Amino acid sequence: MSAQVCAETNNTEQAEHIRDIVDAISPFMRAFNTFHDNTYHLLCIFGVLANILIIVVLLRPSMRKSPFNLFLIIIAVCDASLLATYWIYKLLENECNPRFFNLSTVYYTLFYANTSMILHSVSLWLTVNMAILRYLVIYRGSRSTSRLPQVNGYPAAIIGIILAVVITLIGSFPLILYYTIQKPKTAELPPEFCYNTPYEDHWRKNKFVTFWPIGPPTYWNCAWEKLKFWMAAVILKIIPCVLLTIFMALLVWMLMEARERRARICGGATAGNSQAERTTAMLTCIVAVFLITELPQGIITSIMGTNNRRLLILLEL
Repeated sequence: MSAQVCAETNNTEQAEHIRDIVDAISPFMRAFNTFHDNTYHLLCIFGVLANILIIVVLLRPSMRKSPFNLFLIIIAVCDASLLATYWIYKLLENECNPRFFNLSTVYYTLFYANTSMILHSVSLWLTVNMAILRYLVIYRGSRSTSRLPQVNGYPAAIIGIILAVVITLIGSFPLILYYTIQKPKTAELPPEFCYNTPYEDHWRKNKFVTFWPIGPPTYWNCAWEKLKFWMAAVILKIIPCVLLTIFMALLVWMLMEARERRARICGGATAGNSQAERTTAMLTCIVAVFLITELPQGIITSIMGTNNRRLLILLEL
């Protein structure tokens, strides 16, 4: 409904162009889907167990001294929850399974759609705030006359975590409003391929099911549609990626400066990599992964918010 409100009528040429792109990448997508279907069980279970192990290690008394580990604990909780909810969602996704059409499954799908978006965005903003606080700690330590307040403690870490959650909820608000359960529809099912599954006997006896579509509320219009895409793109994708790039670059520059100063004091000799340098290398890798995966999504989403004809075409594919 909302895409039709915002779309222009003459989109045949763009539709053909985008379909050509989809046809070009479809072999890759089929190969990826096959790989994903064969590995997601193992990846989800391993990911949940690995994050639980990270939490256990970071909760040790010696590790609780660093407030930055609190960020890592919350990120691990978000990642483990995201993997667990995704695994359950995939189990319910089989449209040949009769439970796929239960109202409880629809509610879980709605829950997963909102929860996965929030958990993922909170993890991203937690990484941003952790990078900012780490930069401020090193900057304050390298400037004897700095007027910056002390941020190397739990109060600053808790404030950073709260800000990450609040910013995420603000950016996610239009998307949360968008997903609502619509009036049920009755249709004849299942698809033909479902008769060659373990649920064949059920479908031969029960040929009609009730659909519970998920879509926008009745008040949704073009303004809401553009707001949804722009807030998701700018607040949840582009701004955190830009901030991560800036503060990680500043952090690396300050650490290089500190290393050169230490070399001058030691008469040109340099010690091995310090703990701060190893930590910075780890954070740099994390930032690189976030930039590669998140920034393109933000750019594409902002384009959709600018020209909703493309959104309509994508939805019609």
